[in-house]
Amino acid sequence: MYIFVDESGTFTAPAYAKADSWCVVAAYTSPESDLERLNALVIQLRQDCGSKTEVKINQLSEARYIRFLRDLSRLTGLVFAVAVDVSLHSNAAVEAHRDTQSDKVIEHRSKMIHAKARDSLTALSESMRALPVQLYTQLQCQVELFHKVLGQAPLYYSQHKPETLARLSWRVDQKDTIPTAYENAFRTILPSLLQSKSLRDPMIQLVEGCYEFFRRFEFPEGQYPTHLEMEYGLKTSGNGMNVGQMVGEDFELVDSSAVPGVQVADLIASGLRRLFRGKFERAHEIALGLSSNMVNNLRGNPQVGLMSLAQSAPVSDRSATLLELLARKTKPLVN
Repeated sequence: MYIFVDESGTFTAPAYAKADSWCVVAAYTSPESDLERLNALVIQLRQDCGSKTEVKINQLSEARYIRFLRDLSRLTGLVFAVAVDVSLHSNAAVEAHRDTQSDKVIEHRSKMIHAKARDSLTALSESMRALPVQLYTQLQCQVELFHKVLGQAPLYYSQHKPETLARLSWRVDQKDTIPTAYENAFRTILPSLLQSKSLRDPMIQLVEGCYEFFRRFEFPEGQYPTHLEMEYGLKTSGNGMNVGQMVGEDFELVDSSAVPGVQVADLIASGLRRLFRGKFERAHEIALGLSSNMVNNLRGNPQVGLMSLAQSAPVSDRSATLLELLARKTKPLVN
């Protein structure tokens, strides 16, 4: 399974930010067997727009974007997204959140036996604390997005295309030809945050699902890491999934112009951002088009995960309507 990831927005709030100042990270998961059709869809989009490289959302008419979403829904890929309203974020509040999380990373450092492990935690904490406000906000959204993908995509494909779970190939848009300091930190921090998050919110597996190909990501019997209990004093269940392997085994920062799947993720992220910011005239149709590429949530949560690192607030009436529309035509997560 390929997971293509991109984002839309600055993830920081200017002084004049109004409500519904949304930024979005999005992922498009695609079985390898679908790649040829996915690439053909993107090539056709380029031809229709007269573009030799990638097509951006502002190059598409609303009618053509709706057609793109309809064509995409005929494939077996899935859309996942997380959004943050940065109008709720002051720089001071996000900095406080970042520093608190950095402190938590090293909270149990003194309990660790090995100096190398203690040094690794110190470096992780320092990398996180050094992130600017906007990049820390983006990081938290991306962690939530990856967790969402890992929690739902295997559950869905275990019922439809189990063989696609044999390998997880992550392709994330790279912002420069040389990886930025943020991208380097992101690759370092992400597996640790995801593994920690998976302890609090374990992955759901379906009894009737086929996980034959997914078992390779399980810790073998007797090899589950014991450092959480031995060095931290934290009790664990003694079994589980190797999230670090899931994310790190095949992870690449790529030039989006060369990877059609990342271009799809970009069109999804920017389309969702424009939708929530009230920039579409045919918002109803576009919301339904996006919905047809998503799966429903077992726990009744919104199709697009909503995050806040500072104050919380009710969603606006417009956003509430859009969230309802985004849930209307989704694919069933469990048959």
